[in-house]
Amino acid sequence: MCSIYLFINADRVNSPLTAQIISGILFIPSLLLIYISIKKLKKKQLVLLIDKKGIVYKPSENLNYMEWGKILEIEELKLPRQRVINIKVVDAENFISKESQKLLQTRMKFWQQMYGAVVSFDANTLDQNHFEIMNHFDEFMEDYKTNLTEDL
Repeated sequence: MCSIYLFINADRVNSPLTAQIISGILFIPSLLLIYISIKKLKKKQLVLLIDKKGIVYKPSENLNYMEWGKILEIEELKLPRQRVINIKVVDAENFISKESQKLLQTRMKFWQQMYGAVVSFDANTLDQNHFEIMNHFDEFMEDYKTNLTEDL
């Protein structure tokens, strides 16, 4: 926006040619940033899959699969204007080491130190509201525990 204003009002500054050049230089990255943002928003990506055996989080080339038996706790963290769902797992270091992207590994380590959870995601980014998601987690975890006691 600033670059458009500068381009339109270039004649009002001391050096109109310099103002037009600077506005052009600022305008192109702005368009590129808007294009990338829109492209990311349009991209539909499966974030979470829940079944009777466990959870698949952010499916990618290597699926991040967590079995119910390896999940210690699923908790909701309330932040301003945001609800984050944290998943605490047994042997967190092993889970972190399986992540191939170094940036995500660093984020997971940070989240582990801050909140004790290696996996976290913003509940607002999912199709269902966070209450429904937490209910699904509770139901599947309860089913897992029930099946575990029946097998003994």
